[in-house]
Amino acid sequence: MKAALLKDIRKIEVADISIPEPKEDEILIKVVYSLTCGTDLKAYERGHPYIKYPIVLGHEYVGEIVRKGKDVKEFEIGDIVAGVNSAPCFNCFYCKKFQYNLCENIEDVLLGFKLNGCFAEYMIIPSRIVKVNLFKIEEKDFKKYAMLEPLACVVHGVNILKIQENENVLIIGSGPIGILLAQVCKNITRDVFLLAKHINRIKIAEKLGIKTINVEENYEEEIKKITNNYGFDAVIEAVGTLEAWNLAFKFVRKGGKLMYFGGLKKGTKISLDAYKIHYGELKIFGSFHHDPASVKEAYNFIKQNKIQVQSLITEEMKLENIEKALLSMAEGKNMKVGIIID
Repeated sequence: MKAALLKDIRKIEVADISIPEPKEDEILIKVVYSLTCGTDLKAYERGHPYIKYPIVLGHEYVGEIVRKGKDVKEFEIGDIVAGVNSAPCFNCFYCKKFQYNLCENIEDVLLGFKLNGCFAEYMIIPSRIVKVNLFKIEEKDFKKYAMLEPLACVVHGVNILKIQENENVLIIGSGPIGILLAQVCKNITRDVFLLAKHINRIKIAEKLGIKTINVEENYEEEIKKITNNYGFDAVIEAVGTLEAWNLAFKFVRKGGKLMYFGGLKKGTKISLDAYKIHYGELKIFGSFHHDPASVKEAYNFIKQNKIQVQSLITEEMKLENIEKALLSMAEGKNMKVGIIID
């Protein structure tokens, strides 16, 4: 089968490898559609601590079941399915505290990192994912379900914040995650704003009914006007830069909620005003990955068309052009690229 093998940093090639055979509790899918992700780009550009070369990248997918182990009862050959890139073990320290996204054994079944991912003609779905994080698709419009994994991460983060319908929300960042965050928040409250700087992304957000604030204009005065100089009830940082982290802290009001969604490099130090945290009684959260509940909720969001994901797929390319697809994201030409496998 054809597969996009990452052999080292900035060394990816489409090669022929053997079609894997599913174990008794696994499924083999023929990948019918997949999406690029910012994490794929990071892995290509600078590697990843989980990755051992060579590895097939990709973890956002829809596929058709072509083989299954004898112990798999929930699905049948021919089913179109979508899933995410991992599942908890349910046995470790964190799982027993119901913090499934922090599972100590999450990497054991991490597609596109420890296990071969979806930038290939076929992919194995490991048992843990089959049991809790895989869904049968009943409609012809299956491409949108490839967005399940990033949407599940977004849902997980929004659920932590417990946003109320009368609260105003600011999302910093207009990438796919930022726009997904804004859409999920819009299902809760009308006053959702996206702080963005790329005009093409601003246009996409506005077509989705999201209010935007252009960072290239006098955005601080606009924010003061919107919030009557108080700041936002909830602010979500979705860029993953120190500058964005500081902006998020600046624009959350006293008594407000702050979510750091975009990760920074390990060892990065931040400096926050302790006076504002203490006397302003801020609630500060981090968010990482997803859990089975958020995956199911994300699936239902897509199924019920409460989230519009197609506009985030700005181009489609064949598997042979996977490096071009990743580089187009690095250059800012594309948000997400749909990968088509002939």
